Amino acid sequence: MAIVGQANTVPQTVTTEKASAMVLPTPESLAPGAALDVLRNVTTIDGTVGDLAVVDGHLSTSVGDVAGPAGVDATGWMLLPPLADMHAHIDKAYTWEMAGRPAGSLEDAVACWQRFGAALTQEQIERNARRALLAALRAGVTTMRTHVNFHEGADPLRGLRAIVALRDEFAGLVDLQIVAMHGHLHTAELVREAVGLGADLLGGAPHLSPDPTGEMDRTIALADEAGIGVDFHTDETLNPASLDVVHLANATAPWAPERTRSAGHCVSLAVQSRDRLTEVLATVAAAELTIVTNPLTNLYLQGWDHPVSTPRAIPPLRAIRAAGVVLAAGGDNVQDPFNPLGNGDMVDVAAALVIAGHLSPDEAWHVASAGRTLVGKPAAGGAHGDVADLLLVRASSVAEALAERAPDRVVVRDGRVVATRHLSTATVDIRTPAPKEITV
Repeated sequence: MAIVGQANTVPQTVTTEKASAMVLPTPESLAPGAALDVLRNVTTIDGTVGDLAVVDGHLSTSVGDVAGPAGVDATGWMLLPPLADMHAHIDKAYTWEMAGRPAGSLEDAVACWQRFGAALTQEQIERNARRALLAALRAGVTTMRTHVNFHEGADPLRGLRAIVALRDEFAGLVDLQIVAMHGHLHTAELVREAVGLGADLLGGAPHLSPDPTGEMDRTIALADEAGIGVDFHTDETLNPASLDVVHLANATAPWAPERTRSAGHCVSLAVQSRDRLTEVLATVAAAELTIVTNPLTNLYLQGWDHPVSTPRAIPPLRAIRAAGVVLAAGGDNVQDPFNPLGNGDMVDVAAALVIAGHLSPDEAWHVASAGRTLVGKPAAGGAHGDVADLLLVRASSVAEALAERAPDRVVVRDGRVVATRHLSTATVDIRTPAPKEITV
């Protein structure tokens, strides 16, 4: 069990007489900077209700050993694993208006970006990306992997410099991993310079190259040279002939287990035959390749040429998990040419994993928070001994949290509140109609 007590009951043995006589503060009263000591009557993701203490930055069920204040009354609140956005593009964030409010497919979005991207300055990129990071943090995202383009124009690495600076600025709030997203026109020397500036991983969109597998091999060789991992945009198409994920799995299978190799999107897996899908996923699982699904952007970008019986345009999530492949998720785009409605909130992504991907609510939250361990962070699931990184949500179940989009949230790092988000309500005047006379 994650905490003291039985499922759906309030334990009596750990609540002191003094505490029960006090009126305790509640999570909605917490402000950034507040340090947690004891959460009372809090519900964990498995439905268990009880008390948890924060001791030396870790969660403890030994609440009776904690001296000091009586804690926070978390009745009606859930303690959930913090969210992890494992496929973001914060260097593109909030550019949809600047780009002329485009609409269309992935190919249309790429062409739009290539037309106007050179106009973005490093200062604009940094300002918009900071806004995206703040929105994500308020939403409960404390781990993020962002792809950063080699930007159009005379200074291709200006976006990378902007995001590296933000990684330092948000240290201890959002653990930010950076993928240098180059293309076939960028020289190996420029890629090496990106690594020197602080890129954690190499990646790109090989399908934009005349030789996709050759470009993937070049990037993998550069990653080998630097001793770092890769995260590619892979098979972002509904064309069943596209299976670059197999080449990526085979090419990186010899790597040490701790070295990152991820495939983002993998949309073409949705249109494979059952037998071919089984073969592909077995290869991916054997190579310990991670798949990162991005439902919101792929549902938007794919299928424009399928006006009837439009495909779901996300990979077969249940089959991926059943094959033993680690599955994570990303929000992808935030109000840019690739998705005008992205907002950096992984709760929306998790809801899409349920509605469009047929995962259960609990499975969806697991996928939307799984990225934390992929960047080497310790477990934070609400169990005794876990680090005190958590998301408090006013809800009675994960399903309710996703259905209501969790309007009230408290984000905690190392036992300290770092962000809050609460629903702003307005009064609604519901007038009672005058009684009517009924003639019998």
